[in-house]
Amino acid sequence: MRLEITSEDGDKIVLIFEGKLNREKLIQMADFLELYGGGEMEPRYEQYFEGSKLEKLARVISKYFPVSYFSSRDAVEAYISEYREPLTLSTASTYLARLAERGYLEKTGSGNMIRYRIARRRPRRPRPMTWNYPENIDV
Repeated sequence: MRLEITSEDGDKIVLIFEGKLNREKLIQMADFLELYGGGEMEPRYEQYFEGSKLEKLARVISKYFPVSYFSSRDAVEAYISEYREPLTLSTASTYLARLAERGYLEKTGSGNMIRYRIARRRPRRPRPMTWNYPENIDV
């Protein structure tokens, strides 16, 4: 697997993975990208009420599914595993829909085939190089 990243400043980094790619390695890659990107990939759950089920669900999603797609049922299972408290599928579906409307999640599919993932900022194109000449120099 080869991944090329270009920053807004034009810096370029290339990651090449050879061999088995597992969940742990993907999480490490996400951590690296977060460090490289200056926090752009940070989970944006701080805007929700601390301790609320919505905020807890956002935390679980960022911990268990940092780069992968997941279903409502996957989110419920991760939530129950993490907090040892119940969360119904209908409540989770409502919260996931709200998180998608607010831009925290990307949503694909329809009906019982809906999948979510954490929304990522689309990388901007590198700015064109400009030359600034001193005023007293003829070009």
